[in-house]
Amino acid sequence: MDESTNNQEEKYLTMTANVLGYLGSLPFIALAVTISVANTDAVVIAKSALYLYGAIILSFLGGLHWGRIASKETVIWSDKWILLYSVVPSLIGWFSFLLKFFWSHTAWMLIIGFLASYFMDRFFIKDGTFKSFMGSLRLNLTIIACISLGFLLV
Repeated sequence: MDESTNNQEEKYLTMTANVLGYLGSLPFIALAVTISVANTDAVVIAKSALYLYGAIILSFLGGLHWGRIASKETVIWSDKWILLYSVVPSLIGWFSFLLKFFWSHTAWMLIIGFLASYFMDRFFIKDGTFKSFMGSLRLNLTIIACISLGFLLV
């Protein structure tokens, strides 16, 4: 495969990841808008849906690391820490969803989970484990998720 074909495939991968990533942010945006403009009944449903979507996406972010380690040809002893980390976002999301019935500020758990996940991913972007296009994509999607989840606090 020549370099131009490789560059073209890299551009296609970047474009596809961006399109899918931003499409995946639409529920965050739509639910935040619904919370800010809807009537009381719709707000209750939208808040619950936003908590759930936040938990699901946070779990997905942890799953990126599980999949990365599970697909490696050669696994090293230190990879166990990445596997351990990879389940933490799922647990944060799950606990925040359960605790929302008892504590009105559990959205902070999700927001902190998204920020922690972003900083963890930045490490893997900088060291070349993740593709460089992930840097701006993860930053933008984290900002969208965190701002949207902030609507749960008002």
